Amino acid sequence: MKPAFLLMCFISGLPSGEVHFKSVVDCNFYKKSLSGQGIKIREEQKYYDCYCKLVIVNEKKVKIY
Repeated sequence: MKPAFLLMCFISGLPSGEVHFKSVVDCNFYKKSLSGQGIKIREEQKYYDCYCKLVIVNEKKVKIY
């Protein structure tokens, strides 16, 4: 088991994806880059909300960037 920073992104409250990072600096970089970006889905504009969270993962089962 190893600590990692989980980047979780949501579009209008629905999960959109997640990535694990070794560094909180990398996690925060992607969080700031992705949060607030919009996409158009069927004439409706939706926006990403991203968060970083410290988690413990099994590095044999989870890729950590």
